[in-house]
Amino acid sequence: MKARLLSIFAAISLAACNSTPLKINSEADISTNSTLAKVNAKALLKDENIELPSNYDVGAFYQLQVTSYIDKVDWQTDAKKTDIDTSIISKLMENELSRTKRFNVLSRNCVSCDYEYAYQIENTKSEGAIEKGEQLNPDFIIENSIALGTVIKEKYDHNEIIFRSVVTSKIINPTTGEIVHAFAPIRYNSPAKNYFVVNGKYLGGFNLNNHNELQEAYKDAAQRAVQILVTRVMDYYPVGGQVTNYRSGRIAINAGIQQGFATKQPVIFFLSDDGLDIPIASGEITPKQDGGAGKILKWKDEAEAQEIKAKLDALGKDYLKINKIFAVSVGTPASWKL
Repeated sequence: MKARLLSIFAAISLAACNSTPLKINSEADISTNSTLAKVNAKALLKDENIELPSNYDVGAFYQLQVTSYIDKVDWQTDAKKTDIDTSIISKLMENELSRTKRFNVLSRNCVSCDYEYAYQIENTKSEGAIEKGEQLNPDFIIENSIALGTVIKEKYDHNEIIFRSVVTSKIINPTTGEIVHAFAPIRYNSPAKNYFVVNGKYLGGFNLNNHNELQEAYKDAAQRAVQILVTRVMDYYPVGGQVTNYRSGRIAINAGIQQGFATKQPVIFFLSDDGLDIPIASGEITPKQDGGAGKILKWKDEAEAQEIKAKLDALGKDYLKINKIFAVSVGTPASWKL
């Protein structure tokens, strides 16, 4: 069985990001932002899209355990710097990972847990109390680096500032030090914020000298990049389950929210036959706590898929007693909200 995932997010220096230094009036092309690719039902109606995703593993169709850390935040050249609370970004990472339901997130930023532990020592009975040294241990690391920067554009009648973030990550086995996978860098350039300065005096708009405004802008830029990164992690670790019932194109599987499905999810159905996995249809699964139900969107045109369809239509659940059919997630659902 595949080892469960541990993610530790550690921001490292700008040099590791190999970023081009940002200059006054340099162009920050919003079109170069990393994009979020979503899979909708229309795409799954095309026969050529009914294919298995990379890195799927029937033995790993369960909720992965993760934890995340931000070591530090570094600045790109010429960035408008301010104090950044790294725990804010770390908590954003935990929250984004948690809402995917792919991961059982083990928080390492729970200040309230420390307060509660201290309170219980003085005020509560021993039964059910927090026990130190009993937290769970994840098994893998996703090391994440974050660099923040700005681009200032001087216009005829106003100035603009664009906030930028670059996030890079890799999955590491902490026992062996092996790099399991490295993700392509995620880049985000925020929409320009206007401000007005005459003879060096601030008149209005975005206030570059206001710590709170700067921190919120940087936090938003980091969060947008983190949100895209998390969907890439979701794509790399698809979730799935075994089909347990079939009737007239309706499907039931033995996996739901507790096994890593967060919302209605596009899936590919495949027949598993002694190591040979044959994609046969596309569909959608809506999860409940410990299972899911959905429907077939399109059967593959190939003769073998059509033969399986005919047998399922005729035998239903009896066919599934002797043949293993699985559903595996493909990509980020069209309904996924950033």
